Amino acid sequence: MFLTKVVPADVPGRLSFFQGGFWALFKERVERGVMAFLVSGADGTVPLVAIERVGSGGVPYAYVPRGPAFDVEESGNGALLEELGELLRAYLPSGCAAVRFDTVFPSPYVGPEYYTEAGQWKGAPRPEMRELRMNYGTVRRLLRKSPRDHLCPDTVIVDLAAPEEAILARMRQTTRNGIRRAERAGVTVRDRGPAWLGDWHRIYADTARRKGFFAEGLEYFSELFRAQEACPVAIAPELLVLSAERAGEPLAGAIVALHGECAYYLYAGSLDAGREHMPNYALQWEIIRRARAAGCRRYDLLGVPPNNDPYHSMYGLYTFKTGFGGRVVHWSGCWDYVLDPDAYARLVNAENLAV
Repeated sequence: MFLTKVVPADVPGRLSFFQGGFWALFKERVERGVMAFLVSGADGTVPLVAIERVGSGGVPYAYVPRGPAFDVEESGNGALLEELGELLRAYLPSGCAAVRFDTVFPSPYVGPEYYTEAGQWKGAPRPEMRELRMNYGTVRRLLRKSPRDHLCPDTVIVDLAAPEEAILARMRQTTRNGIRRAERAGVTVRDRGPAWLGDWHRIYADTARRKGFFAEGLEYFSELFRAQEACPVAIAPELLVLSAERAGEPLAGAIVALHGECAYYLYAGSLDAGREHMPNYALQWEIIRRARAAGCRRYDLLGVPPNNDPYHSMYGLYTFKTGFGGRVVHWSGCWDYVLDPDAYARLVNAENLAV
C-alpha cells in the first residue's frame, strides 16, 4: 500500500541519528544482531535500523530505535507500521515475538481537552483506546502499545534558528539567572575529547547512583567513540565530551552529538559538590552556542517527565530542561507489531512482571 520494498544494506544513510549509519555501527559493537535496510516508498528511500534483542522471559523481539523515518499523516501511521512489520518478518528468526517500533509519530492526544486548567498534560488514553486508533486502516489489527517505552517519548526541543539573544529571551528568567550566576562564579566549559571519558564516567555514575537511574559502563562509551572513528566521514556525527568546571575542577559533564541539523543531549552527569555554582546551566548554554555554530537548527534534550507535576520524582528535571525555552514534544512511544501471538503474550507478561 505504501512501501515498495525492503532490502538489506551495509550502511544506511544519515537521515536520522538513531536510524543512521553511525548508530547502526555503534550498536553492532555493543549489542550485535543489528540489521540495516533501505526502505523504498512513494516519497523516496530511507534507512531502517532494526536490532535483534532478547526481552524479558528470554523472548526475542526486534527493536527499531526512533523509527521509521517516513513522514505520513497520522491516519496512515498504523498501516505504515503494519506494512513494515510484514516486510521485516522474512528477515527475522522464527519465534520472534514482534517488531517494536520506537516511533517519532507526534502524539494525537495533545488537543485542549488533554490538558488540565492548570496547563498540565493529562497524557494519552489507556492502551486499549490507543490501539483502536493505531489499528484503524490496517488489515491484520496486530499493533499493540508496548508495555514500556525504551527511549522517553516526551522531550524538549529548542529552536536554534533564532539569534542567541532571542534564544536567551525565550528562556525562563530563573534559567537566565542560572547562566549568569555560573559565569560570575567563574564556571567555564570546554571540550575535553574522548581522553576524558574515564573522569566523565565517574561523574555520570555518581549521578546515576544518587538519582537512581541505570548507568552504562565505561566500555559502552568508549565504543561510542571507537564507532565514530570507524564511521565514514559522510555519516559520522560530531561527538563532544564537554566539561563544566571551576578553578580547574570538573563539576559537570555531558556527551553531545551534532548530527546534521539536530543536536542531541545524549548522556550527562554532575557532582553534588559545587552545584551552587550552576555548572549545568553553563553547560547547556555552551551546548546551544556550539550547536548553533555547527549549523544545527534544533536541540533535542532527550527526555522529560510527561508534565509539570510537582509530585513526579523527576519534576526537577522537567523544570530544568523546560527552562531553556524549548517546546515540549510528546511522541507516540513504542508500538509492537505482533509476529508470533504466543511468544508475544509471554514477552508482555514477563515485562509486566518486571515493572
